[in-house]
Amino acid sequence: MDRILFPRSNFDDLRNCPIDKLEEDISRTSIRLKLQGNLITDHDRERYKQELDKLSVFKYISQLRKGKLSYEDFNQKVELTS
Repeated sequence: MDRILFPRSNFDDLRNCPIDKLEEDISRTSIRLKLQGNLITDHDRERYKQELDKLSVFKYISQLRKGKLSYEDFNQKVELTS
């Protein structure tokens, strides 16, 4: 399984922000994904995959903050980039 690439600066921001803000970001991204209609072009499908990966990372960070996911498990799923 390929790890999801995610900027380290965004990770640091989300790890240190109020948990309510992180949960709002998760909710907003989830709603945005549900509202996307037909994914006709390759570009649309790629954007959808990027949003889905972003949502996954948000959820992993939330689980990490709540102690439901270890940092080692997080690193198996996400690769932090500079």
